[in-house]
Amino acid sequence: MSKFLTLNLRDLLHGTFVAFLTVFLAAVLKVTETGTFPILADLKGFAYAGATTAVSYLIKNIFQNQIGQLFIPESKKPLNGDIN
Repeated sequence: MSKFLTLNLRDLLHGTFVAFLTVFLAAVLKVTETGTFPILADLKGFAYAGATTAVSYLIKNIFQNQIGQLFIPESKKPLNGDIN
């Protein structure tokens, strides 16, 4: 995970993968429900869903710290090892 308010290449790759997986699964669901392959209008909707998924994933990662907490910056290390 990247630091609070930053993204790294791994975050971008994961976001792209999640977007691709969303589009792929939506297309598979369309084929299994209707028995026909998606047309261009369906693919446009799938692309919007994938883009929305990728942006949502990246926004989540921007506001998540290295521990996995949302909206909480990393705490500074104590100077003498105290936990307080």
